[in-house]
Amino acid sequence: MNLNKELRILKSEPLLFITLPISFFVLLILKLLSPIILIRFGLLHSDRIGHFLINTELFFCEQFTKRKKKNSLDIFYFPTEPCNYQFSKMLRRKILILPKIIIRPFCLISRKLDFFSSHVTGQPSNGDYDVKNLLDKIKTQVKFTKDEIKYGEKKLHEMGVKKNQKIICIAVRDSFYLKKKYPNSKFDYHNHRNEDINNFILSIKYLIKKKYFVIRMGSLTKNKVKYRNNNFLDYSHSKFKSDFMDLFISSQSDLFISNNTGVDAFGILFRKPVLHVGSIPIGAISTYSNKIFNTMLNHYSVILKRNLNLSEIFEKNLHLGWTNEFFLKKKIRLIKFRPTEILKFTKEVVKIINNNDLFFENKYEKKFKKIYSKKLKKYPETKYFHGKIKSHFLSSFLRYNKNFLK
Repeated sequence: MNLNKELRILKSEPLLFITLPISFFVLLILKLLSPIILIRFGLLHSDRIGHFLINTELFFCEQFTKRKKKNSLDIFYFPTEPCNYQFSKMLRRKILILPKIIIRPFCLISRKLDFFSSHVTGQPSNGDYDVKNLLDKIKTQVKFTKDEIKYGEKKLHEMGVKKNQKIICIAVRDSFYLKKKYPNSKFDYHNHRNEDINNFILSIKYLIKKKYFVIRMGSLTKNKVKYRNNNFLDYSHSKFKSDFMDLFISSQSDLFISNNTGVDAFGILFRKPVLHVGSIPIGAISTYSNKIFNTMLNHYSVILKRNLNLSEIFEKNLHLGWTNEFFLKKKIRLIKFRPTEILKFTKEVVKIINNNDLFFENKYEKKFKKIYSKKLKKYPETKYFHGKIKSHFLSSFLRYNKNFLK
């Protein structure tokens, strides 16, 4: 038992000194009643958008595959203010959500004591990793109302999106959101994941030539895009920005392009193709769907003075490096892609989608998957992150980084 953690919780929420004992005795009664009706308690990860959307959606999908017990009732709560109020509104139409002050003590006890473990709910098997490959099999579990769809279509028209015009979303992570949202916390360990949106301008121009409407997503972003066009909207710096439109735009898009940021969860939620520009860490990249297109950042060894190949990345235990500090200590530089490289990736994915070639595997990714699958079996700590390997690995990356395939 992590006593320090328990003490921190009690110190920050002194009301629990009263509610925990009461909830404990209520749970004892509920335990006795469980053969008649099983009441379970769960929390929804409402603080960060990636976990809020995907953990919740995966839980719903797992429940969809199970036979729901006739005499059961699941009750949830938000541990924080929801980071997207529209999503919380859609959830309330589907499940029972009660105030934190009521449900939290039940949840804390049932998660901590094995005796009450049957009263726990809301936990997908592997967090936000779809190891059961359910997102390809099951439709999105939250829905818009007819009035919401009508309102969303009106807003898209006001943005400049023409009727039947295809939309592509671009979401590029920078440090601004976390600094503004959590000013008292340090997130420097994520710095290696940040990117400059203006490195995507070549791709934006290409997509516009292909008649797409391109939308730069995000609620709080540092830099404006240094480009203007009637078929491009820097939504993150626009008057149209809202929790509702975050979801609705994503639901209407044809492709999400991102650098592995929480915002791409909007695309994943609505089963949209997603291009990950720089998938890291390599041992935990998204592999669950053929709608996911991966490119990997080259790992440059300062000591060896060259890029490492895939086998070396695993052998040197770099495959689950999550922090900037980790790579600095290992004397590894993650090489970001040039705008021309990002353009090549974009062109390849657009071609695959337009040709409906989601099930086609090029010879380079066949070779990559063979090596990658062997490494995952050899390093069992990666099992948590993967089910069947279904995602794509772009030839426009692998073809020009042939040394990587060793």
